[in-house]
Amino acid sequence: MSETESIEVADGFSVCVPRVEDALFTEIHFIYHEVFVEREYLKHGIRLPDSPRIVDVGANVGMFSLFVTRESPGAQILAFEPIPAIHQALLENLDNHGVKDVKAVRAALGKRPEERVTFTYYPALAGNSTRYPEQKKPNEQLVVEQFGHGAVDRIMGSVEVEAEVHRLSDALRDWDPDAPIDLLKIDVEGAELEVMQGLDTPDWQRVRQCVIEVQDLDGRLDATLAILDAQGFTVTTESAANIPEVLRHSMVYATREHD
Repeated sequence: MSETESIEVADGFSVCVPRVEDALFTEIHFIYHEVFVEREYLKHGIRLPDSPRIVDVGANVGMFSLFVTRESPGAQILAFEPIPAIHQALLENLDNHGVKDVKAVRAALGKRPEERVTFTYYPALAGNSTRYPEQKKPNEQLVVEQFGHGAVDRIMGSVEVEAEVHRLSDALRDWDPDAPIDLLKIDVEGAELEVMQGLDTPDWQRVRQCVIEVQDLDGRLDATLAILDAQGFTVTTESAANIPEVLRHSMVYATREHD
């Protein structure tokens, strides 16, 4: 049996996701709506040039990469996804949709290189997979409130997997050490600051725009804004759409003037 399955998320548009037996629902429809319908990553002044260079940290199954390459067929993308099953679906989606200029790396990003780091993978809710499962307790409570205690294992059941952690500046040297980065997108379920701390100041100066999803625990949103302010960005924040307020997710949009 294949480890992935194809799901039609819009008329004539299907994507592969990790196969989950006896799933109550699939989150891929939510992700499609967020990316393609609400255009969540192109708001508050975020614009893509004709042939953008994009870094997608937390690529999941590649929905954002598929969206970008439809909007800007000349896009070049460096994408990171650490969870093996999700990364496999990402590769299949790129291949099935004929997307060529995406380098899909099976790794997470952080402030320093690490080997054999443990991540928690939620097969039925793959987009919540994380290095920091203790931060998912509010999600479990929401599942109990909406579906009852019996649904917790079906929705929030997890397995541990291992992945490498790279520094973004190191990865950029391998990809392209000099060119501007038109958009840095970060959605990494609790490791946002660590990704940002792995980007050296000269590389920050190459970044023209950022979109970062931040779960505001332990002052993380203020710390994110402080880094962006220090790097010269103009920043807009808003609550993440369609995510319960109790989870404290914000979208951060950062732009700056460039030649």
